[in-house]
Amino acid sequence: MARIGIIYFSGTGNTEQMAKLIAEGASKAGAQVDLLKAAGFDVPKTLQADGFALGSPDYFSYMAGELKTFFDRAFALREQIKGKPYVSFGSHGGGAAVLKSIDSLAGSIGLKQVCPGVLSRGAPAGGVIEDCRKLGQALAAAAGK
Repeated sequence: MARIGIIYFSGTGNTEQMAKLIAEGASKAGAQVDLLKAAGFDVPKTLQADGFALGSPDYFSYMAGELKTFFDRAFALREQIKGKPYVSFGSHGGGAAVLKSIDSLAGSIGLKQVCPGVLSRGAPAGGVIEDCRKLGQALAAAAGK
């Protein structure tokens, strides 16, 4: 059984809603899921994960500082997590550039992108809800290989 670490920051709750939908999809695909807020970054749980979902709201076309701090700390673990699959997700109010920064830093620590990330303008609704679940399913499948 694959173990997925969903690491995120959410200021208004929109990104957290996305994280929970991704968790639903990963769980449905048979993965064990750990929802981890970026500020409470847990090194042992991170090292146990077979794959990662990384999420943040868009702040000035960049990720939230809490998620950036996760990347700063994960840099020391890069040899242990290198090659593991990941997906990115984020919410925005119009900027919609957050995934670029997440994907750039995920690549810098050696994670391998499973598929394009999911963005939600505001709270997830409509097709974004199913897109988040599918993102979790895709990550679980990649992590289980």
